[in-house]
Amino acid sequence: MSADMSAKGIDARLREASRLAGSLRPEARLETKIDTSGPAVAARLKEASDLLDLCHALSRNEPSASAQ
Repeated sequence: MSADMSAKGIDARLREASRLAGSLRPEARLETKIDTSGPAVAARLKEASDLLDLCHALSRNEPSASAQ
């Protein structure tokens, strides 16, 4: 699975995660609907890993402030 890394793709995933999470108030946390099956958890971990790799790649390509 390859995640869409465009701003639109990331925005869509964040909005979907927020929608699925629902209210995060302590009294409503048990009502959240996050798929905790093995494949779903593995897919979210893979996506998080891909995003972390992307962040590291972007940080290596960003010009340093002292070079300006």
